[in-house]
Amino acid sequence: MDLRMFYLENVSEQEYYYRFYTLVKNVNSTFNIFEGSQETNVYEFFVDDIDDVIEKFRKLCQPENENLNIEDACWFYILLFYLHKCGYIIEEFPRVIERPPVDSYDFINRDIRNKVIAEGKDEGGTVRYKERRVLVANLTFKQTDKYIELADAIESKFKEISNRQATFQNMSTDEKLAEIANLIENLLKKDGKFLSIDYSKMCFDHINEDNIKKYRKRIQCYRHSSVESISERDSFTKEQKIFLIDFGLTVIKVIHALLRDE
Repeated sequence: MDLRMFYLENVSEQEYYYRFYTLVKNVNSTFNIFEGSQETNVYEFFVDDIDDVIEKFRKLCQPENENLNIEDACWFYILLFYLHKCGYIIEEFPRVIERPPVDSYDFINRDIRNKVIAEGKDEGGTVRYKERRVLVANLTFKQTDKYIELADAIESKFKEISNRQATFQNMSTDEKLAEIANLIENLLKKDGKFLSIDYSKMCFDHINEDNIKKYRKRIQCYRHSSVESISERDSFTKEQKIFLIDFGLTVIKVIHALLRDE
């Protein structure tokens, strides 16, 4: 996955992370007074999975990397942006993913050094590189948004319908809601018509066609990019989005199981 493109396609002007937009967008460009801005660099920002993201972030936070060049500065912010969109925090620094410093030096040097000192692992105010490396190596990355576990067949379906063949857990929150809407339609719509399923076989009266229709209508805004749809998406709180994701996954598991048994 190209993390730079993930950032450019998913960041909104209202987000804290938008302040890094110029850096990320122009990372491959240089400017001179004669020719203006030109693409002169070929930096690439590909990762394989979440473990790769975390490992790259650890490497950036090594003490010898206090003053990042433009390529590594871009890496620093797009890695954190991806972790933010996937609902992660670093337990030792619970705010850095949500609101990283404008200057990466403030985290890589100041915050990490202060943490070592707070833990009493300095030598009279001197913090050795060794202690900083140990702290970085032991940072705890925790996903705070807990999602319902998916069967392999459902996970494969998400990857199949994703435009970038992404696994569900590697999607941003908004992307998850868009793909939930797409997958429900993919499962239910056959030959241009929606299937009628007896949900009471599994769900008693807790899930039925009416509340699935209402749910699908509520999350349609995540499938579109009009001004109205973006405004509607922005009106949801983080907690509401988590609920909608959890409910949508439950609906998908029910539909998948009922169709499989027919």
